[in-house]
Amino acid sequence: MKKKTKGPQENMLTQRMDVGTQGFDDFQAILKNKSQKRTENQKRKIDLLTIQYQMEDYLVSDKSEVKSVGDFLRTILKTLKIQQKQFAEYLGLKPSNLSKLINGERTINYDLALIFGQLFNHNPMLWIEIQAKNEMNRLLHAEKKKYSVYSLNDLVKEHKNAI
Repeated sequence: MKKKTKGPQENMLTQRMDVGTQGFDDFQAILKNKSQKRTENQKRKIDLLTIQYQMEDYLVSDKSEVKSVGDFLRTILKTLKIQQKQFAEYLGLKPSNLSKLINGERTINYDLALIFGQLFNHNPMLWIEIQAKNEMNRLLHAEKKKYSVYSLNDLVKEHKNAI
């Protein structure tokens, strides 16, 4: 008869470990050792992936907190330790135009979204979708009455009355 070994539970990567146990301490040491051996390039990729996940989470979030494209770009530049002026020059932009984008005074265009996608290994649509989400929310809150007058039922009634 074959002995059944207990594997990880469904939706879990590993079995549960209690903090303070030898197994937990060993696991922590392994992770620390692996993270210290990462190259600068690997660390940069992980940092950018983390920000990408934050951007994706923001898109599906129902929270009222508004984060602009510029907020995420500012985080990326800070993480990579790149000055805004240096970044603007690299892109061929005026520093004032980049500053306006970062401060939310200017919107991102498709060209910049493609450049950011290439530079940071993100889907360019991520940048456009963040901007679109913010604009839709702004319109819905600023002009709620304007849009609340539209009703499919009213349209259908008007159409039937016209016939």
